[in-house]
Amino acid sequence: MDILVSSENTFLEMSKTFRSTVSGALRRAAALRDASGEIVDDVLARELGVWLRTHERPGVPVRPGTVVATSSGALAAQGVRRIHHAAIAAPVGNGERYHVTPAVLAEAVRASFELARQEAEFLALPMSSICFPLMGTGRGGLSVPTAARALLGALGQELRRDPSWSVLMVTPDEGHARLLMAASSAR
Repeated sequence: MDILVSSENTFLEMSKTFRSTVSGALRRAAALRDASGEIVDDVLARELGVWLRTHERPGVPVRPGTVVATSSGALAAQGVRRIHHAAIAAPVGNGERYHVTPAVLAEAVRASFELARQEAEFLALPMSSICFPLMGTGRGGLSVPTAARALLGALGQELRRDPSWSVLMVTPDEGHARLLMAASSAR
């Protein structure tokens, strides 16, 4: 898979490495480790930090739907070329909950494809596959059918525009996977 998409909050602060989130799992998997397994370079968080400083955004939220690319760190050894960080979740209250809308999911899909096309051209990276998680259904609070409709609708638009892409949608939950398949078949 050339590009993995990670759902992030609008501050582009990745989940902790010990959390069972897409962001946390990608952060763990992309980190460079020494012989004892200790993280010596938290690649994705470091590169997002550079992006935030370069764009004068530290501690300031980005517009929901913004997508920022980083390298893939240690995941390059598995053929992953880029990680796209989709800022879909606006923190609510103390940050234990997030506000996510179907429109923001659709915007993140569009922005990720646009960024992928730009990267393929300007970085001369041959890319043709992208993987999206079922975003917005955890602490974002969207129902699986609502998120699936938004994501699949936006993916359909992008694939009509450029059918050369191969797209994979993933979820660790078998029930959610069945709902995704049913929603996809209904399209």
